[in-house]
Amino acid sequence: MSYRANDPPGGQQGAALVVAMLVFALVAALMVGLQRDFTLTLQRGTHQVFSEQTWSYLIGAEGLATIALQQDSRMDARAESPADHLGELWAQPPTPYPLDAGGWMTGGLEDLQGRLNLNGLIEASTNSADNGEGAAAEDQADDAVDAPAEPVAPAALTSNDAEKRWSVTQKQLIRLLQALGDASLSLDDAMMLTERITDFIDADTDRRLEGAEGSDYRYASFPYLPANQPLASVSELRAVQGMTATVYEALAPLVTVWPVASSRLNILTCPLAVLQTLNGDDQLSPLPAMEAERLDALRREGGITEVEDLLSDPVFEGQPLTELQPLLDVRSDWFLLDASVELAERERHLFTVLHRTPEGAVAVFRSEGEL
Repeated sequence: MSYRANDPPGGQQGAALVVAMLVFALVAALMVGLQRDFTLTLQRGTHQVFSEQTWSYLIGAEGLATIALQQDSRMDARAESPADHLGELWAQPPTPYPLDAGGWMTGGLEDLQGRLNLNGLIEASTNSADNGEGAAAEDQADDAVDAPAEPVAPAALTSNDAEKRWSVTQKQLIRLLQALGDASLSLDDAMMLTERITDFIDADTDRRLEGAEGSDYRYASFPYLPANQPLASVSELRAVQGMTATVYEALAPLVTVWPVASSRLNILTCPLAVLQTLNGDDQLSPLPAMEAERLDALRREGGITEVEDLLSDPVFEGQPLTELQPLLDVRSDWFLLDASVELAERERHLFTVLHRTPEGAVAVFRSEGEL
């Protein structure tokens, strides 16, 4: 008698369980992939909507700034002595505006002609060819037969030497670099950095006395070349040999590259440190801080409304100001809009350079980073 055992009742059920688990795993993987794609699509769409919304608000801030500048122009046209000063509507501290979509928009205007224009370093400098090593080398070559080469003179200058070596804007930068608070440089370091910035911008390859030209940059640890043209951004100062992060952070809010051609400095809107750059033609030191504070209070009270009012102040008595006076003004045409939008716990920033003309104000440059 034979006996055949039946298949265990759980065998087929085990196979079915494995198939079910495989199906579940495939469905789970598919669901994870779909969820990931959906999340990415949602994030991409949210970001696009946020970008378009915030950009529209920022362009709206530009429109408000344009209206404010146009209104100021109309008021100046009716004024007996038109001027742009810190008491006007456009110069008031920024006020946050609530948005219908939730969030805030903030924008403020600053007078760019209240800053020192770095591109003015290469203008009105008629003696630059005499300041570089090229000219010095030619003089030494001519005299080499008659006398041995003389060592280079120290950096300390007499007032007459300073008048020959520096343009008026270069003198202003030297003074500014000595008026940066905790980041202030000594006179010698300020002169050296001014020459290096000038060499970085000017089109020639003549190295100034303490400057730096192409060869100095080409053979550095990380080689590159100087711009040798007007600066397009203040951030290019980071590439100048001798520029430190501390000095750059203190200097950047006080200088500009707009307009590309040098413009007059508005004495009614410039910050205290820039006000200290106004001194006698034969002076390389900045105006004392206490005197600058006194002049600042005087202009805010209406005691200074014209360039002549400033230059007739006792602090300038007996000092030659023939070079400085033509570079000063009380009117401005170039402004900076600093606008930001906070929406959906995100923030977007925009810097816009506005040029005011008799026809209106137009945006000539926009940046979401540094100017």
